[in-house]
Amino acid sequence: MKLRIIDATIKDDSDYDYLHDQAIHNTLRKYFKWAEESNADINFTKSYGEESYSLSLYVDAVFKNIEDYAQFKLSFDKHPYTQLKMTPNMEGYFDNE
Repeated sequence: MKLRIIDATIKDDSDYDYLHDQAIHNTLRKYFKWAEESNADINFTKSYGEESYSLSLYVDAVFKNIEDYAQFKLSFDKHPYTQLKMTPNMEGYFDNE
């Protein structure tokens, strides 16, 4: 079972690669912690797509069993994240707001 976590339009420039990777890591941090505490079997996949003239970043949560998927859906509900945000310390993360 798959659930889209990030579906964001990003800049197609190698200068932004580290920002995107950092933002993915920061965004997924809470999900890795949840998986460890819940003993859930979850993996994340990253892919890219082109829609019209822009590049999109996709990150999907892949679950091996329905119970982990259901528990995840009950624990987290704001998906997919669509915008890259920056903190005052220049730490990137993805969000909806």
